[in-house]
Amino acid sequence: MEKEHSEAKSLVERNVEKLAALFPSCITEGRGADGQLERVVNFERLRELLSGHILEGNETYEFTWVGKRAAMAQAIKPAEKILSPCLAESVNWETTKNLYIEGGNLEALKVLHKTYSGQVKVIYIDPPYNTGSNFVYKDNFSMTAKKYQARTLNQSCQSGQCVASVPMIDSSGRFHSDWCSMIYPRLMLARELLSQDGVIFVSIDDNEVDNLRKICGEIFGEENFVECLKWKRKKQPSFLSSHTARVMEYVLVYAKERPNLAKLSLETISDNNKKVINLTNKVSIRHFKAGFRVKSMTYGLIPRGKYVIRTMEIEYLQDIQVKDGRAQNDVDVKAQFTVTQANIDKFIEEDLLFITVNNGLRRDVSPLERSRRKAITDLLLDWGDNQESAEEIRQLFGTVCFDYAKPVKLIYNLIKSVGDKSALVLDFFSGSATTAHAVMQLNAEDGGQRRFIMVQQPQICPPGSKAAQAGYQNICEIGKERIRRAGAKIKDEKGLEAADLDIGFRVLKLDSSNMKDVYYNPADL
Repeated sequence: MEKEHSEAKSLVERNVEKLAALFPSCITEGRGADGQLERVVNFERLRELLSGHILEGNETYEFTWVGKRAAMAQAIKPAEKILSPCLAESVNWETTKNLYIEGGNLEALKVLHKTYSGQVKVIYIDPPYNTGSNFVYKDNFSMTAKKYQARTLNQSCQSGQCVASVPMIDSSGRFHSDWCSMIYPRLMLARELLSQDGVIFVSIDDNEVDNLRKICGEIFGEENFVECLKWKRKKQPSFLSSHTARVMEYVLVYAKERPNLAKLSLETISDNNKKVINLTNKVSIRHFKAGFRVKSMTYGLIPRGKYVIRTMEIEYLQDIQVKDGRAQNDVDVKAQFTVTQANIDKFIEEDLLFITVNNGLRRDVSPLERSRRKAITDLLLDWGDNQESAEEIRQLFGTVCFDYAKPVKLIYNLIKSVGDKSALVLDFFSGSATTAHAVMQLNAEDGGQRRFIMVQQPQICPPGSKAAQAGYQNICEIGKERIRRAGAKIKDEKGLEAADLDIGFRVLKLDSSNMKDVYYNPADL
């Protein structure tokens, strides 16, 4: 009986692990029959996620807030918009792999799921901090006391309570609830866009860092928390502050699946693979055991003989039979090897060695070599600051038409630390498009092929603001123009080095579905 109980428990644990991978926000801690803490499923929350409806019942602290269930339902609700191309505002439409999406980011994230689910390697966002101020964008999510009280009492009465039994209104809830409801569904959708080895960086300050960490822990899972980076945003503090002079902000880092995320490091490995042959070395013979990879064919035969790859020569002393992209027999190879026979054996055993598409030889960089890179620290002291970001805007536009943009260096370093030169980078609070600027700059400097997707709602620039005075009607106009100007500037500075740099972007605008028009008037479309 004990054996059967153990096996049943093991099956339950395996099922909980599967649910945790799909719905980390539904996993919590509880005590089992033996009194030990174990991971358990919050079935009510799972039911909410799968039903697509707002379920009745009073919301109490778990972490929760007024409107949380409605926020979850927002994420589950199907997309109601489509993306409409705008060639006139695009750059290099036919050749670029970058996107600029104009419209509300919640709906945009839903639309992106159809094509990019599980494909985004890096997400960086700089959402509103809920400071109580309103800049070009909204940064005040507080409710009036009357509105908050009405919503709280309404919720309580729906659950069978009435005014007399309702607890005292939480004075802080009205300042934070709407912000939490804004960020929650967007992070739910963002998680599904991340690849299995993907990572999200979220800039925030003291106003919402505690709530954001609880929300991220619920959505991504506490086990996927990587770090809370501290970024020095000011060279000099404001000494007019009432108690302390703050100079730091935070960047919360969460992985889609932490074990799959490589070390975050600015020490780059120049290539994903390395040479095993060099012209300056003496000719020698190495023995290759069967089983190594072949990229030049899946099935067939590589005849014995000499092969010239650019200036290097390789001679295979036996025919190589290939099946399923693997060598089926041992072979002796004559070349100017840089590695010993012992290393060749090790590379084959670790599945690092391969025949290239032109029948040359290379080997993958080993996990150990990657792990030896020095990790970034959690204290970012020289990663740009607000003064630099203002100057970057001024150099491009001639005026500071966007307040509180992040400096290029901060986002440049975050993306670089991931170490993937072909990463797809998403920013769905793109603002002045600093992230796009950083991606282009980084590609120009290391030869990368990273792509970006920027998402921004076309919020109106207030009359009299520097942006409006400069002729920009909304934030999207600023962002698109920044990409144009920054791309041209980078190309001009790098010259021939940036000849193939992708500085274009396709502009897509969220629009209502045109399916009725297609159905009733197909000849017109």
